[in-house]
Amino acid sequence: MKLFYRVTAVCLIAVMAAGCGGSGDEEQAGGPGGDMAAVQTGTVTSVYAENPSTSTIKNQYTYLGTIQPNEEVTVTTTTSGKVAVVNYDVGDYVSAGAVLFQMDTESLQLAVQSAQASLASAQTTLKQVNGGSTQSQITSAQNSITSAETSVETAKASLSTAKTNLDKAQSDYDIYKQLYDAGGISSDTLTTYENALTTAQNNYTNAELAVKSAEDALALAQSTYDILVNQTIGDNEESAQNAVNTAQIALESAQKNLRDATVTSPISGTVLERNVTAGATLSTSSPFVIIDQSTVNVEVNVSEQIIPAVSVGTEAEITVTTLGTDTFTGTVTEIAPGANSDGTYTVKINIPNPDTRLRSGMSAKVAFNKEISTDAFVLPRDAVQNDEEEYYVFVVIDGEQQTVERRVVEVGVDGGTEIEIVDGLEADELVVTKGQTYLIDGSAVNVVQINGETVDDDNTEAAAPADENGEVVSE
Repeated sequence: MKLFYRVTAVCLIAVMAAGCGGSGDEEQAGGPGGDMAAVQTGTVTSVYAENPSTSTIKNQYTYLGTIQPNEEVTVTTTTSGKVAVVNYDVGDYVSAGAVLFQMDTESLQLAVQSAQASLASAQTTLKQVNGGSTQSQITSAQNSITSAETSVETAKASLSTAKTNLDKAQSDYDIYKQLYDAGGISSDTLTTYENALTTAQNNYTNAELAVKSAEDALALAQSTYDILVNQTIGDNEESAQNAVNTAQIALESAQKNLRDATVTSPISGTVLERNVTAGATLSTSSPFVIIDQSTVNVEVNVSEQIIPAVSVGTEAEITVTTLGTDTFTGTVTEIAPGANSDGTYTVKINIPNPDTRLRSGMSAKVAFNKEISTDAFVLPRDAVQNDEEEYYVFVVIDGEQQTVERRVVEVGVDGGTEIEIVDGLEADELVVTKGQTYLIDGSAVNVVQINGETVDDDNTEAAAPADENGEVVSE
């Protein structure tokens, strides 16, 4: 677009060339710009201008960190064996107490039943010691031993059978695995033998538990008999009570193992990891990992210079590039008591996250306020220039020809893109914000845009401010 701007003729071409060349009286620009300012004498410079605005301005320290969940829990279980049911997957929300997965409980239920029987036997013995005849108690104890011995023999026979079946299942699997590896059978056929092996292993484990329970019952029956035979009923009361106590502890342990087979979430949160599969044998120490992201944390390492300005409870502004320009407010919850190896201090900030927009692993920028001024008189930072001694702006002066006045100002908080003016300006004054590079006090200007709005001027067609070289900028 062709641009027009006013030019005041200060001499006639050729005729007045000698006078235009300048004399010893020519002023060499007392402000920034030097010779360029002298060149602009008699030139009208197109500029943008703004009135000072009122807003809150901040000078901040900024640091980078990574969003972390407020709490991360690895869910474990003391129970081993086959997983029966899995109820949640990665990304699912779970409430505290929700059942994450359930182990197969057949062998555990048998262990509870055996412990209950042992306790009942011990309690019967204690009653006999306290009130029954010695002979009847001895007879009963002998019968308990006989019954327990029969149970042990039966359990061992079952274990022997289970071992035979396991050996055969293992042998069959090894043979068909070799055939599968050689391409002789399908994966479905191999899976059949693999499942048979798993079943045989579980049966063998259950049979071992049954033998152990039967042997425990036999040991208890033998102990009860020995007490009756070697001591009087009165002397045996304490031992009988101890036997009851031992049996009670064994039952509670078996019941706990059964309860632990139902694995629940200790916190409300989101499933980060799920490392179990229904139907498979549990083979990990961390079947589930749950994270709570209702609030999140970010840690930053700050320099010692800002430590005096930061304390527990100090607020910080957090921005996440992937979430746009939205700002989140966090609160300092921890400050390291000592410095890291690089001389920085770790500061932890907690951020409310009710809509879970902030996710673990996101990069975040954390800003602490160094200085803050509310209801501040503010100008764009580029509008304020400075030399070695003072800050100054160019204020537009209206008249037959618009000119500028070089005005010294006192500045306050420097926010980077804006700066606070403490003294030297009034709210209704126009300050040059673009095109001021080569202006001097008294320069003629043509304001073509005020507060972002183009000024209608019969002598200006879409005019634009001068650039750093003093040339009119086209748009």
